[in-house]
Amino acid sequence: MGLQPLDALHLALAETGKADYFCTCDDRLLRKSKQIELQVKGVSPVELIQEIEK
Repeated sequence: MGLQPLDALHLALAETGKADYFCTCDDRLLRKSKQIELQVKGVSPVELIQEIEK
């Protein structure tokens, strides 16, 4: 998977906490999070605003 330990922890906490979104400015982490099958949706701040405004 290639995630750094703290990045993996953040994603795991978002997943187990049943978050709707995982917002990050870290492009590498965002790309990796989109490659993993998760319930939480990895988004950038801009994508989060677009989702909220729907």
